[in-house]
Parts: sequence; structure tokens; C-alpha cells
Amino acid sequence: MRTTAVYISTIICLLTSWNLAAFEYWQVLPKQPIIPASNPQTKEKIELGKKLFFDTRLSIRGDVSCNSCHNLAMGGDDDGAAMNMLGRNVTRSAPSVWNVGYMSTYFWDSRAASLEQQAEEHLLDPRIMAMQNAMLLESRLKNIKGYVTIFENTFKDKQISLDNISKALASFQRSLVVPNSRADQYIAGNKAALNDKEKRGYQLFQDQGCLGCHFGTNFAGPAPGPGLKMGDAFYELYPTIRGSQYEEKYDMLSDLGSFHVNLDPEHKLMWRVPSLRNIADTAPYFHNNAVNDLHEAVRVMNRVQFNYPITEEKVDDIVAFLKTLTGVYPKIELPRLPESDGVSLVQ
Repeated sequence: MRTTAVYISTIICLLTSWNLAAFEYWQVLPKQPIIPASNPQTKEKIELGKKLFFDTRLSIRGDVSCNSCHNLAMGGDDDGAAMNMLGRNVTRSAPSVWNVGYMSTYFWDSRAASLEQQAEEHLLDPRIMAMQNAMLLESRLKNIKGYVTIFENTFKDKQISLDNISKALASFQRSLVVPNSRADQYIAGNKAALNDKEKRGYQLFQDQGCLGCHFGTNFAGPAPGPGLKMGDAFYELYPTIRGSQYEEKYDMLSDLGSFHVNLDPEHKLMWRVPSLRNIADTAPYFHNNAVNDLHEAVRVMNRVQFNYPITEEKVDDIVAFLKTLTGVYPKIELPRLPESDGVSLVQ
């Protein structure tokens, strides 16, 4: 895994090393994310990934699918459900998978350098899908004749393997693009796309400092391209300004973020900057689902990141702008899953 990290405090240094002509703080969502050469998109692979995404048989007890925590009928996140799944001890929220292909790292602590790596970890994580090892997962799918045929027709090696399962899941997730938000239209030059209140919020988003971290393609810092390569992390210190009433109220200090991955003291309370696209559809907010309301999330971020004076009118204007980041969701039809031939594979 690539370990390069970019901190918000070094953003100026970072900008001097980029091709500035290719970089803009405000960016319209591209038609598709960068596709890795090691896993090219194909129609067959995307369709297989969709089936796997909705199939609960990828979990040890057959009780959850990827969609259970990344609900595509809603904001692509867990709506707080992941942290409440009985017996799983999940301590962080499940971020949205809509537009997830535009991120450079995955998980709140950036420990996965690709969607493929993220998929493998989810499948084997004892708190989530809980497959004990790759062999058990592969064996289960090999006992479903329909999957045997689909994998044979999708991959050159024709194998049901953890690597191919993860590649199919990643391919499907890279297809989950929600484009053409009103903010995109405004950035592209249509000044009538936002009303006056939303335009004030757009300006306040810059003036209050939000754009310092939430910029670029996914409003999550630099996307893979002119700034970062896949696996390069863009971190935010949260909370930056200590001592507020929110630290205890919203339990900000018990989880130390990426420090748990690398044990580097400088990484305490460092978090991958999350996307703000479709944020109005992804409450509750923050890594621990601590805040239920978008207005309160703005108040909290303003206090613990900048501590600038802000009125309720300004908060309302910023929220109005954030709501314009919701794009046009594609239609997702539920797939028909291969039958298990009259035998339950889940004990």
C-alpha cells in the first residue's frame, strides 16, 4: 500500500508541485473515474459486481450484503445501520459508495489504496462479512453453478477467486456515478443553476475555509490525476482546534483515526477527507455518526476546524449550497442472483 500522506497544513507546498494549469479548486464531476490498467471496466464485470454487491451469501452468516451498509436505494451509505448491526462491533460509519471511484484511498483512515483492496478487506473483516479466509468464500461461490458460469464468461482465467471477486465489486462501484448536480452546472458556467441564497453559501463555503479541504472533483481534496496517485492519502486533522464543547458531546477524541493503522504519533486524529457530494442524503455525519443534522455538522466543523464567527443565517446559506451538491442518481435495477440449486450454503 502506498503511504504518501498530504496534510491540510502542507497544501500550499503541494500546490507548488502540481501542474496548476490542470488544477482547479472547483471541478465538475468527470464522466467516469480513472480506471486502473490492472482492472479494466467491462460490461460483464460490472454486471457480475452488481450481483455480488447485493448477494448476502458473501457474508459468513448470509445476513448482510454490501448493499446492507451502502444502500443504493438511498444515499449509498448506512444511515447509521452499520454501527448498530448486532454482534458486529463496527465502530465507524459506512461512507457513501456513490462517486466512490473518484477517491484516492479508502476507509476513514486511508488504509486501503484501491477499491479492490477495500473489497477484499470487507469480505474478510470479522466485523463485517466475516469470511474466515479466501478459500471459504471461493468454495461457497463455486458451489453455485450460476456463478461458475458467469466467472468463466467474465475473466480470462475463468476462476472464482478472491482477486476476481474483488475486481468485479470494484468495477461495479466505479460505475456508481452521480453527475450533473446543480453545483456542477454552476461551476460549468450556468449562473442560473443556483439561487441567491445558494450563491451566498457558495461564497461562504470559501470564506469560512471549507474549500481548504473539500475541493476538487469529489469535494474531498485532490482526486487521482494531477495531484495524487491512487493510494496517496489526503488527511484532515479533526478536531484541529481543541477545547470546544463538541469534543465530549460528539466523542471526537476516543478514535484516533489513521494512528490506529500506522502508530505514527503525528497521525493522531488524522482522517481521510470525506466527499461532500450528495451530503444532504448521507446523514448522520462524521466517522462515528455523531451528528444527525447537516446544520449542526456545519456548526461543528466551523468551530473545531476554524473557530470563526458564524451566524445561523450563514450556516443556513452554507447548507443551502451543500444541498446543491446532490447529483442525478442513475436507475439501479435489482439483479437476479444465481440460485444455489436447492441447498442452503449458509449454516
